[in-house]
Amino acid sequence: MSSHGRALSRLGFPAIVAHRGASFTRPENTLASFEEAIALGAQIVELDVRLSRDGVPVVMHDPVVDRTTDGTGFVHELTAAELTALRVGPDATVPTFAEVLEAASGRAALAVEIKNIPGEPAYDPAGEPIVAAVHAELERSVFDGVALVISFNPSSIEASKALAPDVPTGFLTTDLVDPREALAYAAAKGHDMVLPGTWASIPAGESFPEEVHAAGLRAGTWTVDDPETLRMLLDRGFDAVASNDPAMALAVLAERERARP
Repeated sequence: MSSHGRALSRLGFPAIVAHRGASFTRPENTLASFEEAIALGAQIVELDVRLSRDGVPVVMHDPVVDRTTDGTGFVHELTAAELTALRVGPDATVPTFAEVLEAASGRAALAVEIKNIPGEPAYDPAGEPIVAAVHAELERSVFDGVALVISFNPSSIEASKALAPDVPTGFLTTDLVDPREALAYAAAKGHDMVLPGTWASIPAGESFPEEVHAAGLRAGTWTVDDPETLRMLLDRGFDAVASNDPAMALAVLAERERARP
């Protein structure tokens, strides 16, 4: 693995990734969700980052706030102050990326998904200001831990690599991308992980994680909420599996570790 991937060596694999935190039991992408995931023992917490109108990285999956909050409108058309005032469920609010860094420091790694997606209203094809903003927060913070920058957009992770070569990067893909093509791209560009969804990972066959490892990368997949599929993917050799139900997933991982000779 290239030098910038050394940060991943601080983690123990295989690992469960808490997808948007403990999102089965807490509102997704909130401090409450991340706190519960960390309390359960999740080694890696995944979150989605978008830019507010005034250029502050905030934690929100969708391009609009309507689904998860009591507000309406596009994230990129609202200020950070307006966004963080929104309610997410009965007792949570929209966190800034800086708040998540502070909460997770010394306690968990973060998989930071950059949302600069072609076809969305906020898409910026000319540059990656969101990547710059994320790295500025990482520089400003005293975050102690591994931050893995991931995206479906190759330009986002390439911009991250150019800005901060020592911060590991991962390429997320949907079923529209062949996992082996994703691997070839990620390996050629010096990224550290390849992360196809399960509907592409599973048909790629049992040998796929081994091929990823032979190329010097880590293999991740998402999102798994049933024990049988999770066990199968761990048995195949995936390094990281994301789940909305980290309590279940961590129990499966622990049971698997106990059963090892």
